[in-house]
Amino acid sequence: MAESKKADSRKKIFLIDGSAFLYRAFHAIRSLNTSKGHPTNATFGFARILLKLLRDNTPEYAVVIFDVKGPTFRHQMYDQYKANRPPMPEDLAVQIPDIKRIIEAFNIPIEEKQGFEADDLVGTYAKLALEKGFEVVMVTGDKDFMQLVSDHCTLWDPMKDTITDVAKIKKDMGIDPIQFIDILGLAGDSSDNIPGVRGVGPKTAIKLIAQFGSIENLYENIDELKKKKKLYENLSTSKDIVFLSRDLATIDQSVEVTRQIEDFKIDNINTKKAFELFREFEFKTLAAEFAQKTDSSEKKYTLVTKIKDLENLAHTLEKEKIFAVDTETTSKTPMDAQLVGISFSFKENQGFYIPIGHTSPDDLAQSDDLDQPDQINQPDQINQPDQINQPDKDDILRIFKPILENPDIKKVGQNIKYDYIVLSRFGITLQGIAFDTMIASYLLNPATRGHSLDRIAMNLFGYKTISYEDVTGKGKNQIGFQDVPIAQAVNYASEDADITFMAYQQFKKQIQDQNLSDLMEKIEIPLITVLANMEMEGIKVDEDSLQHLSQTFDLELKSLEQEIYALAGEEFNINSSQQLGVILFEKLQLKTAKKTKKKTGYSTDVEVLSKLAQTHELPEKLLRYRTLGKLKSTYADALQQLINKETGRIHTSFNQTITVTGRLSSSHPNLQNIPIRKKEGKEIRKAFIPKKGHTLISADYSQIELRILAHCAEDDILIEAFNEGEDIHTRTALEVFQVLPEFVTADLRSQAKAINFGIVYGMSGFRLANELSISRKMANAYIDNYFKRYAGVKKFIDTTIDETRKTGEVSTLFGRKRRLDDINSSNANVRNFAQRAAINTPIQGSAADLIKMAMIKMADALKANNMASKMLLSVHDEIIFECPLEEKEQLIDLAKTVMEQVHPLKVPLTVNFGIGENWAQAH
Repeated sequence: MAESKKADSRKKIFLIDGSAFLYRAFHAIRSLNTSKGHPTNATFGFARILLKLLRDNTPEYAVVIFDVKGPTFRHQMYDQYKANRPPMPEDLAVQIPDIKRIIEAFNIPIEEKQGFEADDLVGTYAKLALEKGFEVVMVTGDKDFMQLVSDHCTLWDPMKDTITDVAKIKKDMGIDPIQFIDILGLAGDSSDNIPGVRGVGPKTAIKLIAQFGSIENLYENIDELKKKKKLYENLSTSKDIVFLSRDLATIDQSVEVTRQIEDFKIDNINTKKAFELFREFEFKTLAAEFAQKTDSSEKKYTLVTKIKDLENLAHTLEKEKIFAVDTETTSKTPMDAQLVGISFSFKENQGFYIPIGHTSPDDLAQSDDLDQPDQINQPDQINQPDQINQPDKDDILRIFKPILENPDIKKVGQNIKYDYIVLSRFGITLQGIAFDTMIASYLLNPATRGHSLDRIAMNLFGYKTISYEDVTGKGKNQIGFQDVPIAQAVNYASEDADITFMAYQQFKKQIQDQNLSDLMEKIEIPLITVLANMEMEGIKVDEDSLQHLSQTFDLELKSLEQEIYALAGEEFNINSSQQLGVILFEKLQLKTAKKTKKKTGYSTDVEVLSKLAQTHELPEKLLRYRTLGKLKSTYADALQQLINKETGRIHTSFNQTITVTGRLSSSHPNLQNIPIRKKEGKEIRKAFIPKKGHTLISADYSQIELRILAHCAEDDILIEAFNEGEDIHTRTALEVFQVLPEFVTADLRSQAKAINFGIVYGMSGFRLANELSISRKMANAYIDNYFKRYAGVKKFIDTTIDETRKTGEVSTLFGRKRRLDDINSSNANVRNFAQRAAINTPIQGSAADLIKMAMIKMADALKANNMASKMLLSVHDEIIFECPLEEKEQLIDLAKTVMEQVHPLKVPLTVNFGIGENWAQAH
C-alpha cells in the first residue's frame, strides 16, 4: 500500500472486517478439504488474506472483527432487515473456529460484540483511533464503509489489492465520502434487504445526491423533479423508507467497547503454531513456508568408506533385521542411472552414507561437518577416515550383496522400485522388500497429488528436508550428483534414508489402523519387483518403422496445412489459438453454442472444434491436424529418442501411486494413451515387436469391469448371462429395448454396450444422449429400462452412494479406499461428480487390484515353470508377454489358468488371447 509522507509520522492500525472475508474466501475457493473430509476452502483463503496483510504492510496494530450470531439493533428498527439472506452454509460455519485459531497463531486480536455487526465495531474503533492520531486502514471489500473514509481513514481490499480514499471517491462518484450514506438511503441494499426507493439504483442516487447534496435538501426541493414524473412519485411516496434505509445503512460509531486502541498492538506470528495448523489443514505450501529446520545436532549422519567400517555397518544391518535403503545416482531414469552412493538407516535421526561413484573424491579436503562414525552400537568400531576415498565396487558387492539379497532381512524404501533397478544394474538383486513409504502415503491419501519424501517429511514431522538443489545447484549451474563433493553429499543422502525409516515407523501403524495391511503386503509390495523386472526387460521397437511413420505423418501434416490455409483464405499460425479464433469467429463468422470469447481470446478446444466441424470443413481439418501432430511428436518422434542405447529397447516406467482408483499408469513413454481405435494408433503399436525367435502374446481380460459389477451388485440377470457365456451387450439389448434376439442389430448392440459401460461410469442421461446422438428423453428412458431389468445394479448404486454419504469414503473388494467428501457438497456439479466416482471406484479399483494380482501370480508361475517367457507391459486390462515360439501354447494355457482363477467371483473371469509379430497384431 502506498503511504503519503504526511501519514509517515502517524501510527497505523488495520481494522479487518473478518465477517466479510469469511464469505469472500469461501466463495473464491471451492472444494478444498483435508484428506479426512474437513472443509478448508474459507480457512485457506482467509489465511492468505492475513498473510498478504502482514507481508505487505508489517502492521504494528491490527484487529480482526466478526459479526456475532443473533439479532442486532437494526432488526429492532426494521424486522425485515437481512430477511432475504440465507443461513450460513454449514461448510463455512464449521471453518470459523479454524479461522480463529489461525488468527490467534498470527497473534492478531479478535473483537466481536453481541447485538452489533462487525461494521459498527470497525466504525467505532476507526473513530477512536482517529481521535488518538492514528492512520486507519479498514481492510474490507464492503462498499458500505465508504461513508467512513476521511483524510486519515482509507479502505483497502487485499483480494483486489485496491485502495479507496477521499480522492478516489470524489473522482469515481463526484461526492464526498459522508454523502455515500445518503446514496444507500435512496438506492437501498438488496444484500441486506434495505429497501430504498423503487426504481432508484446507485447511478440515479449518485446523480441526485450530486445535485442536491443530501436527502434532506432533496426533499426540501423535490418539486424540481416534477418533470420526471415517475421518479418524483416514487420519491414522494417513499420519504419514510428513505430515511429508514439511511438509518439502517449508517454505521454506528458509538458502540460501547471495553478495549482500547493500544490493546490491538500485535506480536510476531507464532511460526510453530502456524506451521502446526497449516499441517493439520494440509496446506502444503503454507506449511513449507513456516516449517522450521530441525536442529541438525539431533541428526547423526556418518560417512562410511573404510573396509572395516563397511563390514561393521553390514554386521549391524544384519542384526537389525529391517532397515531403510536409498541410492544416489546420475539420472532420474533408472535404466540410464549409474550408482553414485548408497545410504542406510535403522534408527531415528541416524543415517550412513557409502560413496561409490563420485567423480573427484581425492580432491576433497576433510570436512568438519561430518559426524564421527560412532553410531553403530559400539562407538569404537568405526574410525573417522583420514581422507575421503571411495570403496571399490568389488568390496561393496562382497560386503553388502549377501545382506541386500537376503529375503529374511527386511528392506524399506521410498519408491524402492527405482533402487531395485539401480542395484540390479550394479550387480545386486534386492530381496526382502517389506515396505515402500511412497506407496503407503498413496494408499492412505490416494487423492493427494505427489508423495515425495519432501512432502512426507513435511506432513509427518514438520521437517524441511535438504533439497536436491541445495547440493547440486539450480538451472544452468546445476551439477549431477556424481559431481557433488562427498562431504556435502553425506547429510543429503543420509537424510533420505533416515526420513524414510522414520516415515515407515509412522506409516506402518496408520496402514494397520486403516485396514490396508493386506492390500499393502499382498498386492502393492509384491508388485514392486514384478514391475521392476518388466521395466528392466523393456520392449523392442522397430526404429525404421517409427521413422517411416514420422515421415508419413509429416507429409500429411504439410498437406493439411495447405488445405487449412486455402479454406481460411490466408496463412496464419495454426498452433496459435488467438489467430485461429480470429479466422473462425471473425473472418468466417462461425457460431458455436459454447461461449468462446475469453479474456485472452477465443476458445478453440476440441469441444468447440467438434461442434463447428458439423457445419464447416475447416474445423474438421484442424482436428485432424492436431491429432496427427500429437501422434507424431508424442509417439513417432519421441519413441525413437527413448530407445535405450545399451538394450535397444524402450523401458517405460509403471506408476503405482498416480491414479485415485489404483490403476497402474505408465510414463516415459506413456503407453496407456495410444489411441488404439484409430488407424494411426494401430500403426504406432505395429512398431512394438518381439525379439528374434519370439512372438508377442496379449492376454486381455474380457469385460472385467462388468463382471465385477455383476459380482458386487449380485444382479441375477448379469450373473446368469455371464455364467451362461452370453454376449452381455446383446443380453442388455434384449432387456433394455425389449426385442427378440433375431432383432438385435449391430447398432442396437452398440447402443447397449454404451449403456453397459455408461452405468459403470455413472453416466447421466445427458451424456448418453450425446454419445448415442439421441434425445435426452430417450436416453433417460433407456437408463430407466436398464434399472428396471437390472434391479440388483440399481440397488448396488443406491446403496453405494448412501454409504459413501455416511462415511465419506468408498472401497474396492480388496480394501483400497478413496475419500469422496464432495458427495455431500451443496454444489450439484461437484456432488454429481463424487456420486459417479462412488459408483465407479469400487468397480474400476477392484479391476485394477485383480490385474495386479494376476501379474504377481503370473510372475511366480513363469518362474516356477522355468519358462523363458517374460511379461513386458500392462495396459488397462491387458498384459503383453514376449514368448519364445516354442512356449506359445504353454504360456497361453498357463496364463489362462492363472488369470482366470486369480480370485473367485460370482461370475467367471475370462481372458482373450492374441498372438502376433507386433503389438497391434497381438491385440
